[in-house]
Formats: sequence, C-alpha cells, structure tokens
Amino acid sequence: MMKKTLLVGLDAACWAYLEPLLAAGRLPNLQQLLDAGAWGTLQSTLPAATPVAWASIITGKNPGKHGIFDMMWRRPGSYELAMTHAGVRRGTPFWRRLNEGGVRVGLVNVPFSHPPTPLDGFVLCGFGAAGATTDLAYPDEVLGWIEGRFGRYEPVVNPRLFRNGDPAELLAAEITHQAHLVTLAIELAEQYQVQTLVINLMLPDHANHKMPNMAQMEQALCHSDADVGRLLEGFRPDNVMLISDHGSRRLKGDFVLSAWLRDQGYATWQKRAPAGRASTLNWMLLQWLQVHQGWSGLPEKVIRRLLCEVVPRLPARAAERFWRRLEKGVPLAYDHVRFSSHLEYSRTRLFFGNRCSGVLYFNQAGREPRGVVPPDERHALAAELREQLARIEDPDSGRPLLSGVYAREQLYSGPAVAYAPDLVLDGYSSPWNICTPYRREAKAEKAFTRYFVESRANYGWHSRDGIFAFAGVDFATGRVANDRHVMDVPATLLHLYGIPVPKDYDGQVMSETLAEQRAVSFQPGDAGDALFPNGAYSAEETEEIMEHLRVLGYVD
Repeated sequence: MMKKTLLVGLDAACWAYLEPLLAAGRLPNLQQLLDAGAWGTLQSTLPAATPVAWASIITGKNPGKHGIFDMMWRRPGSYELAMTHAGVRRGTPFWRRLNEGGVRVGLVNVPFSHPPTPLDGFVLCGFGAAGATTDLAYPDEVLGWIEGRFGRYEPVVNPRLFRNGDPAELLAAEITHQAHLVTLAIELAEQYQVQTLVINLMLPDHANHKMPNMAQMEQALCHSDADVGRLLEGFRPDNVMLISDHGSRRLKGDFVLSAWLRDQGYATWQKRAPAGRASTLNWMLLQWLQVHQGWSGLPEKVIRRLLCEVVPRLPARAAERFWRRLEKGVPLAYDHVRFSSHLEYSRTRLFFGNRCSGVLYFNQAGREPRGVVPPDERHALAAELREQLARIEDPDSGRPLLSGVYAREQLYSGPAVAYAPDLVLDGYSSPWNICTPYRREAKAEKAFTRYFVESRANYGWHSRDGIFAFAGVDFATGRVANDRHVMDVPATLLHLYGIPVPKDYDGQVMSETLAEQRAVSFQPGDAGDALFPNGAYSAEETEEIMEHLRVLGYVD
C-alpha cells in the first residue's frame, strides 16, 4: 500500500514566534513533530510574498522561471498591473508529477491555485480566489458536496471584518474559517482516497498582519497547532512535511518609499484637481480634529468648515506652520492633498508594484517617451539607487533600513526574467515596512524623519526566515544546521515517492532530513512553456480579490 504524506503550510510561521510557545508546552502537535523528525529554517523568496513563495513551492523553480514576482503581474511594455492567478504561473505543478507517478493528490487552500486544473484527486481553492466565481473546486462535484453539507463555500473570511476595527471578532472568524477548511480537507481526502494531502493554514499570517498584540498572535498559533493535530488524527499520514512560505516580524510602522522616490526626483504624481484637493483637505482635517484632537459634534464641523475655507488662502509662511502642525498628527498630509495616487509617467523614471512589495520598475514602457530610462542608463541608475537607499537608517536604532537592494539579474534566472521588477528591496529584517503609496491610517507619535510613520494598517509583516519540520517513517531526527529554501520542498516530496526530480528544478532534495540516503534520479523538465497568461478574472472577481488583499495591506 502506498504511503501517505501530509504537506501542511503553516503560513508565516517562524521560530522567533514558536519557540516561546514550545517552551511553555502550548504547541503539543508541533512538539511531537520536532521530537520525531528533522527541522530547521526554510528561507523564502525575494520578495517574501505568498504568491511568489508558493509558486516556487509548486514548481521547484526560481521566479525567473515560474514568472510570479508579486501579488500582481505586469507585461513588459505596459504600466498596467493585473491580478496574479494560476494561469500566469509557468511550470508543471508538483502534483502533476505526483499523479504521473501514480500518487493521488488533494489540495486545499493552496494560495493562487485558481483556476483549478484537472488532476487525479481534488482541488479546493481558497486564498487568491473569488467567491463570486463558480469554479472554486475540481471536480465540480466537490463544491456541490460542500454546499449540500455546509452551505455556501467562502474561500476567505469576509473583508468587512477586517475593516470594522474589532480584532477579537476578526480573530474568531479566522479561527472558525480555518477549522472549517481542516474539516473539509479531512473528509475530502477520505472521499477521494488521496495519498498526498496539501493544505495551507493562513490563520498565523492574517493574525500577524492584523492583531495588535502578541497574545492574540499566540492564540492564532495555538489554534493552528490544534488544527495540525486534527489533520494528523484524521488523515493518519506516514510522513508529515510542515513548512511556512515565509516568516513573520512585528512592525513599528511604514517607510513611505513613494514619498522618498518623489522627493529624490525619481517619480512624479499627478496633481489633484481643485475639487479633489478640497475633499482631501476636508478628510485630512476630519482625521486631525476627531482622531487626534478629540473634537466631535457641531464644534468640530464648524472648525473644519472654517479651516477648509481659510487654509487654501493662507500666506506661504502661515501655511507652512499650519501644515507642520497638522502633519504631527497626520503625516504627509500636505503631499496627500496636493497629489493624487496616479503617477505622471512622462516625468517618472521609476515606478513600483504593490503597496508593500518593495519592488521597483524602470520606466521602459514607451508610451511616455520623456520618462523612459534608456537601456544603457539602467545599470548606472540602479547603482545610484543602491547607494542612496543604503544610507537610509532606522530613526530609532541607526541601523540600515534595508539588508540589500538587488537587480533582477542578481536574484532570478530563466525565460521569465523579462517580467521581473528591475530592483527588489530587502527590508525583511527591519521593523519598518516598505510602503507605497502612503496609507491614511498612519499617525505620528514620535519625531520620526519625514518618511517613517507609525501605522495601524498592519501590526506585522513578513520576514524571509520560515520553518520546516519533517517527521515520519522516511525522515531522520534532529535540527538541520544549514538553512534550506522553499524551492527544495517539491524535490524532497517527489523523492519520497521515488519519482525522478525534473532537471529544471532549482530546488534540491533535502537529503539531510531523510533517514535513508539513496541516489536522486532525474527526469526531463518542462519544454518551453509559453510566458503569456492563460485566462483572466472578470471585473467582479478582480474587485472581490482586490478587496481582500487591500484589507490585508498588500494593495491599495
């Protein structure tokens, strides 16, 4: 009888968060895996973002081959960004290789696995899919079975709960949603008699982003540990591979990269029309008077209306004093009133991807030739940016904000490099998130430099150092000294079943985790998959997914 393997993604898990809970005996199921297996640190991709890392887990390849570099993707020659989805990802998924070796596979909540493709087993899409779509599962009967048993299937928690300001309510909803996914995974695995069950548990990641204190984060990890225990009991695997796509860190706030780029002359925003300036000024004054000054009711409305009339007419020196005072409560308010969120590409040399991705593109689209960076100038511009960004320091510690600034050729190789951002900023060791554009939730409680603002949009963000813990009949025991990479996961999984590893994998078998050492066999890799995306979301589906990504802080 073929062995069963459980591959669990404990999203955003890191040893810094887990070790105190393990020491206190609060994670019994993870402790069981550590006692019985091999474990260590699993490095993520750059950027350390869920779709990028999971695309490398799915394909065994670096982003230069699978073509996923962010939550959004951009064609060369265009300024437009579109939603990432499974049709954009290049490379054969590991589950198809398993199927070819006679292994039946079940997938639950694997990020950005929509639209699902046929396989021997089942697929239930989650994060990165829209509830409005009808193809959330394969085969089609899976969705009908779920709805007959449990009612309408929702791939993610309602974004409304992220916006209502009650962390306890949101945490309870995320706990319930994840527990439901675990129930579905166990029952579907039994129905379809799968030998490999893959499920990603996203509660720790969402808690890290949105919970204001570590006690709530620890609660999320303890509930996730209990969910891992339910999977172990319900699926009864011979081998367990527990991984995280990236790690976590807590934040002080945001470094507003967009403002820095503008002030350094690299990017220019379109100026707001008079009506837009007036409404934005009104909104900024409302934040200042109600949130920071404690005004309310009729007095606040009268003062705000008066200021809306007076401020645009102030002499330059008085206006400077006013804005300086306002920005103590609402950082960069003056910039936000003057400029829209749309770039003026004819005067922009660099533009960015998602809000917190830390990726930059040279203006080479060509629709606005005055802003285009010629090929022979890009190397010098990249060097100039590296030098300037390296000087930016944490205003509290004096340490460098960034661990590195990389050209795409330093990080990626393969036919999809043309799709890659030109520069990738590594700020994953800093307590400040790289933020573009400015978020209105920010506030200034300390005398930070111009670009560092405290923010309550997110309390935590990603780090590059995730985890792995492998246990079972085929695994050795003990801590693995050397860090491994998320790309190594599928090669190791295939090797467990004696399936040859594709020659175009960048990841390698994690031999030091295995109880028995045997030669790794290989098979041909992919034969030049096209790099253009297959399929697209409708406007309704796109907006639904974007709303979920907005409330998590990934996009604006």
